[in-house]
Amino acid sequence: MPTCPGAVLDQLRAGHQRFLDGHSLHPHSDRLRMLEVEAAQSPVAAVLGCADSRVPVELLFDTGFGDLFVVRNAGTMSTVAAIASLEYAVSHLEVPVIVVLGHAACGAVAAAFDRELSLTPSLAQVVGQLRMELFSLGGEHNLEEACRHHTLNAARNLVDSSVMLTDRLRSGRLQVEAAYYNLHTTSIEWMGSVMAMPANRVP
Repeated sequence: MPTCPGAVLDQLRAGHQRFLDGHSLHPHSDRLRMLEVEAAQSPVAAVLGCADSRVPVELLFDTGFGDLFVVRNAGTMSTVAAIASLEYAVSHLEVPVIVVLGHAACGAVAAAFDRELSLTPSLAQVVGQLRMELFSLGGEHNLEEACRHHTLNAARNLVDSSVMLTDRLRSGRLQVEAAYYNLHTTSIEWMGSVMAMPANRVP
């Protein structure tokens, strides 16, 4: 099992290419694998993604039970719970890679454009946060642009909100990669790595 961030990313890219080519191996998907990981888990990577049912993370990377530590919520948000979960994956499970996976036509981002939309209080809080984020980026983006900007921003926020993740990045033991899933082509675009802010930078 690869532990170097670059090797892990190569493994994820290869799995996604198999998916695109229609040659998925569906590894680690049987009952024997379930029994193997019953006592403990050792995922190769972590993914922060959207709760959208059209973005099946494990299938997209052609992985199985115990291979990925996946955190999903509406809008791929770097919430306190999401950050805490990913800190656990990195600090206790020694995961060397976090992929922040946004996607096209995100419903949460779309809702941020619609001020007349009736939402529950909890949803309104999430959408309101997204709306403020979009306005801070200029507020004139179309949905596709907004979804892409949000993916990059979510990855940036994840790193900036965690001292532990930042320290791991600086030491080279962690890589945080932003990626974007196209619902139509079913392909993942790799948008680049998030770098830690300089240690002497004042927020």
